[in-house]
Amino acid sequence: MIELRTFPGLFVGQRKLLTADEAPREEGGSRFACGGCGQELLRADRSFLNDVVVKCRCGEFNQL
Repeated sequence: MIELRTFPGLFVGQRKLLTADEAPREEGGSRFACGGCGQELLRADRSFLNDVVVKCRCGEFNQL
């Protein structure tokens, strides 16, 4: 599992914001976890995260 990097929500910028509930769960994709609480957020190809920020249920904003 790859742990994502957390950052303040003020710096989302041009990236698309997804909540943990909206994030994809593709079979065979890499597993990514919240950098704050360690909960699995999504399963997808690494390239999916280039333009996406995922907000965890704990409130942390995560990016690759």
